Amino acid sequence: MGKMKPLFSTNTDKKKYLFAGMVVVATISLAFLVNRLMPHASLSLLFLTGVLVVSARTGLGPSLLSSIVSFLAYNFFFTPPYYTFEVADDGDVATLLFFLIIAAITGNLAARMHLEIAKRRTSLQRISNLYEFSRRMSSAASESTVLESLADHLAKSLERPVQVFTMATGEDEEPEQRATANNPIPIASDRLKLVWNQGLVNSEAAPELHAIRLATRTGVVGMVVIDGILDDEQLELTKSLCDQATIALDRTQLVEDLEQAKLVTETEQLRSALLSSISHDLRTPLASIIGSTTSLMEYGDSFSTTDRKDLLSTVTTEAQRLDRHIQNLLDMTRLGQGKLKLQREWVDLHDIISSAINRASVFKDKVTINTSVTNDVPVIWVHGVLIEQAVVNLMDNAIRFTPEDGVVTITAIDSGGNLKINVCDEGPGIPEKEREKVFDMFYTIRQGDRGQLQGTGLGLAICRGMIAAHGGTVTAKDGLQGTGTCMQIIIPIEIPEN
Repeated sequence: MGKMKPLFSTNTDKKKYLFAGMVVVATISLAFLVNRLMPHASLSLLFLTGVLVVSARTGLGPSLLSSIVSFLAYNFFFTPPYYTFEVADDGDVATLLFFLIIAAITGNLAARMHLEIAKRRTSLQRISNLYEFSRRMSSAASESTVLESLADHLAKSLERPVQVFTMATGEDEEPEQRATANNPIPIASDRLKLVWNQGLVNSEAAPELHAIRLATRTGVVGMVVIDGILDDEQLELTKSLCDQATIALDRTQLVEDLEQAKLVTETEQLRSALLSSISHDLRTPLASIIGSTTSLMEYGDSFSTTDRKDLLSTVTTEAQRLDRHIQNLLDMTRLGQGKLKLQREWVDLHDIISSAINRASVFKDKVTINTSVTNDVPVIWVHGVLIEQAVVNLMDNAIRFTPEDGVVTITAIDSGGNLKINVCDEGPGIPEKEREKVFDMFYTIRQGDRGQLQGTGLGLAICRGMIAAHGGTVTAKDGLQGTGTCMQIIIPIEIPEN
């Protein structure tokens, strides 16, 4: 036989019944004050008003109690014979009975209205709860964020400990705790695994817990464990929140799959571009070298001294070009693997630019190179070889796109603690929408009179990586007088502490 629910189950119930008693006392006091001003039969309306006030503010129990007490008080104090529960007039008996019936009906109706309002308020709170959680789920970008948000929100909504588990991968698959809210729930690993396999609310393995599995399109991905027994309303809320969480988990998994597919596609594109670049830009100088050396070996005696020098010059030029391509590939590998270490030293910028000009493209004799370094440019604390290589790469590009007899201009100034180096050409320029793309690996622009001399598309990417290692930037800007392009290097002028 079940236990009877106590009359005052909570402090809230006590307050409701206390409020009902206070209203009845206040009604009786007010009835004594106005008793001489109005017929005693009309006082029943005053007591009915009190019953309605109690019903509207409390519930069915307090309203019925107030109606019975009001009926007895009205009979005891205001119907003859006074101060007794006897009724002298038969008409008063009917009045009292109608009062009791009307008080009970109006109290019941008011209590039901109050209950309906409470239900609507609860429903609104639930909708608000679900909306808030849905908003958190929509911004969750990873599985861990979804699981942590679910545990936190459930714990706050249910006011009890909550844990979320996923199945760990490996030879010994065991449920792995991913999120905890409030206090950890003590449960042995073997029982936890049995709960996972059963996947039931109030599992036989742990009847004092609620366990709900999270199933997405790929299968069961997690399990929510809640301490204690849930009522129907709490269980419905929990299932709704878990359903939203599984949708969010599906979305994050799809995003991860798309990112992985994008990465695979980009990797394939990069590999194809690299193979294409190597096959073209490495084989071209090799073909020239092989052709020149074969001609010298087979027909060397029939060539004049000038022809032999030209062929040897071609071998040297193409070998240097091949060496630059290989150096660019090695530099890009070091940058990509994070193995580029700075070996700083004090360097004169004049020496860097002079050395870069000597190492620049074999076509430098077909253009004019002007340099301008202001006197206030100090010696700089940098990795000199890397800065020189960056300037060489920019000069190669500038020379490549500048028409014959054109001018390539190199300037350097000290600009408020930053060193600015500009390498400007007179080529066709770079469209504004492509000025950032040219620093991507293997990206080239096929335009200009010397477009056929384009390289691997690594030079600017390497240049940016080398300058970034010094905390600087490389950007493409409009050329001098609106013609061509200026590549601008900005490096902070650092002074070592020692």
